[in-house]
Amino acid sequence: MEMRRSGLLIASFLGLAVLSGCTSPTVPAPDDDPVDDTAPSEAATVPFPHVTSCDEVTGAIPGFTQGMSLVGDSVSDDAVMCMWAAPEGGPYASILVSQNTMPTDEEAKTGAKMLNLQATSFTNPELSGLEGVGWRWTADGGPDTTGYSTVYVPGVSVEIHRGKDGPDGDTSYAPADTEAIDVTLAILKL
Repeated sequence: MEMRRSGLLIASFLGLAVLSGCTSPTVPAPDDDPVDDTAPSEAATVPFPHVTSCDEVTGAIPGFTQGMSLVGDSVSDDAVMCMWAAPEGGPYASILVSQNTMPTDEEAKTGAKMLNLQATSFTNPELSGLEGVGWRWTADGGPDTTGYSTVYVPGVSVEIHRGKDGPDGDTSYAPADTEAIDVTLAILKL
């Protein structure tokens, strides 16, 4: 069961890369000039420099993970991935927080079509105040259906999956839009 869940989540994370247009960073050519002639520049925005473990994330979103235990995590300077699951047959959830660019409406809809999903945007006043937007990537465009949600604020994305067992096995589904926003806002405060 855990392997099917992990496979589904990994496939969904790969979908994020397609939808958001992620690319590998370019490594600059070495500078043969030993003199430092570069002007000071701003460092890349690290979305959550204070997150050192998924236990912190779990503590920030207790309602989202209620009844589940942390079963997988990965924390680096530019990404945090946490996975939770209930006992066999129960619900599961995952969150991937990463540095990312916000897709345009056209990019989101094109990316969704490549995955045979519909992209539906959502927001609320607090998220709009952060210049953010949420995208629900689902088979039928509705919340609480097969798919997942990603909430974007400038430089950061939070991909959110809920999962449950069904007659056809494990299914990842998009949380309600308000839940996706609430989870994201709680994580942004870490």
